[in-house]
Amino acid sequence: MDVSVSGPDDVRALTSGGASTLPAVAPVPSAPRSAQPIVGGGALSPAEQSRRHDLLQGLIADRDLDGLIVVANDYRGHKGTLRWVTDYNLAHRHGFAFVPRGREPELILPQNMQQGFSSQGWETPVRYARRAVQGVVNAIGELPGHERIGIVGLGEIMRVADAELLKRSLPATQFVDVTMDFEQLRAQKSAEELAGVRESTYIVERCFARLLEIARPGITEREIGAEMYRTMYLLGGEDPLFLSMSGVRQADGTVAPAWNPPRDRVLHVGDQFVFSFELIGPLGYWMEFARAVVFGTPTDDQVRLNRAAAEGMRAAAERMVPGATPAAVQRGLLDAVERHDAGSAYWSGHGLGQDVLEEPWIGREVVDADDAVDWTLSERMVLAMHPMVLDRDRRGIAYLSNSYIVTPDGGQAVSQIPLDIHVL
Repeated sequence: MDVSVSGPDDVRALTSGGASTLPAVAPVPSAPRSAQPIVGGGALSPAEQSRRHDLLQGLIADRDLDGLIVVANDYRGHKGTLRWVTDYNLAHRHGFAFVPRGREPELILPQNMQQGFSSQGWETPVRYARRAVQGVVNAIGELPGHERIGIVGLGEIMRVADAELLKRSLPATQFVDVTMDFEQLRAQKSAEELAGVRESTYIVERCFARLLEIARPGITEREIGAEMYRTMYLLGGEDPLFLSMSGVRQADGTVAPAWNPPRDRVLHVGDQFVFSFELIGPLGYWMEFARAVVFGTPTDDQVRLNRAAAEGMRAAAERMVPGATPAAVQRGLLDAVERHDAGSAYWSGHGLGQDVLEEPWIGREVVDADDAVDWTLSERMVLAMHPMVLDRDRRGIAYLSNSYIVTPDGGQAVSQIPLDIHVL
């Protein structure tokens, strides 16, 4: 399929004939430019491991801790902390890393995972226990002193029963929530981490090229999703989240935004298919990507709302400079969206890395002002932007997402695929 501009500046017409000419992504060692499988995946380097060790030990010293517990479960947004510390991608149940002062991390997993354990990347020592948190208790008990122990993930990830067992077993130990300290620690990415982000983006761009090859009137969302998953796994992607965005007509004639996994909805001429695809590549880094595809000529409202979302994202990217606040990024997006008689129905973005949701959040005050973090941005942070744009009269929706790297010149979009509506 050849990509050409037809009609408004923000509508892309696709005509059959030949391979896709989507923009290329700079290749990295574990992401070949050909569409061949990535055999064996990738692993982060010993230098990256050493860098993280130094950062963790710095956190332990700054907070006067004897050790650090990192909590994880196999939910997409709750296990990247463990991978950041150990380079292990938790595939099942839950687990911990324990980092003693002055020593290397230890991975602690439930006993029944011993037979299925697969080392990934670094050779991190592993301890097993029938109840994993008991392994944490045992590891702490082996320290020469354990007056203060930090916990990453205490509020949102650690199970209540596990927290209670820690306190019962170690009544003299003070447990300190250091989740936000850890978030700040990992927010600024190394060059190697940025390569991982680009690697993941390479994979999703190849998936989108495949979507444009197969999408046609009469196809179902489920058929598209199946082909996207197949392409992703072939190229070394993991942990996918593929969602279909749509406006659901209400009894009063207005439209409400909805998102679901791909279902048996048949796509017809005139339909708009808005999708979001999130995944990690072999190095474990998340990316987010969403575009709109229309079968036939898009309506004026579809063009206007997609333009609102695209201009909002561009305005947000302009404000992604070191020293800026997340609130300033959000304000730039809203100002641009509102010029098109529309608004943002949801918070607009967040940090991105080895967790799909990292601090800082962009526009969190929209949904939970008490929890909004007033950070300033730093160079080499990675941010995902994903505005859900809703018409002021609630006649339609638009949704786009992209990943950006914070630079002195503004947010650098990792994917260069246009934000326009793609017309088939």
